[in-house]
Amino acid sequence: MGYDLERFVGYVNEGLLCCVCRDVLERPLQAPCEHAFCSACISSWLLHHHSCPEDRLPLDVGSLKPLYRYMRNDLNRLQIRCVNAEQGCEVVCLLESLHTHEDECEFAFISCSNTGGEYMCYHCGCPIRVERRGLEAHLSECNFRSRDCPNGCGHTLLSIEQSQHNCVAELRGEVEMLRAEMLCKVEEVRREMESRLDSQRRHMVQKESQLKNEVEELKAQLSRVVCDMRALLGAERLRRQELAEAELEKRELLELLRDLQPGGGRQTPAEPASGERHLTLDCIKRKSREVTVI
Repeated sequence: MGYDLERFVGYVNEGLLCCVCRDVLERPLQAPCEHAFCSACISSWLLHHHSCPEDRLPLDVGSLKPLYRYMRNDLNRLQIRCVNAEQGCEVVCLLESLHTHEDECEFAFISCSNTGGEYMCYHCGCPIRVERRGLEAHLSECNFRSRDCPNGCGHTLLSIEQSQHNCVAELRGEVEMLRAEMLCKVEEVRREMESRLDSQRRHMVQKESQLKNEVEELKAQLSRVVCDMRALLGAERLRRQELAEAELEKRELLELLRDLQPGGGRQTPAEPASGERHLTLDCIKRKSREVTVI
């Protein structure tokens, strides 16, 4: 909706009127056919129509443009009365500076600063709206103004609550509330610690089982190694025994060879037969080869 035409002082060009609401343009937009509208008016119109409300030419939101500069300048130079004129404000200003004035107008109704914002109720704050110029006087007597308890309990009280305030009861209530909060926190910490302990306990049981399995595997490996070592030691003892026997045999054969060589060893009463000597030599050679192989 636009500005009420009756609020303006002096002549207003008809081209500065909205083609929908017929009031002076507010946040104006212009169609390609050069008809101008208030932004809110044309947006509402185009929800149900797809044409210009003035000449019925096709129109959509995307084709709307800002108002021509010369028209904006003419619009901003219009003289308009304050919206609070009925409350006594006599200010007449340029349209472009209207919002600046209205934000500071002494006749504007504002909410008491002891309010709870958008929630206007007994428990949230003062629901009274007063003129800006009378705000200080209202605050000095507002039933919802707050101040610290005069008895020093630390509570902030509203004027209407002071007669019903009981410091002991309030402090006892706070202590009970703090105690309840503390118990809740302790219980929460206890549950968290129990959860962590259970998790650690499960982890330790799994670790213990894993270590036991590893120990058993190492024992089995050690047992196999011991068996292998015993087998190797037995084989080594047998080999050494065989070497000792072969060494003894070798010495015996060497002594026998020395005895059989001409001019060596002790004298025999009679020469052995030729076939027997060859047999003895063959036996010595075989024994010598066997010793060498061992």
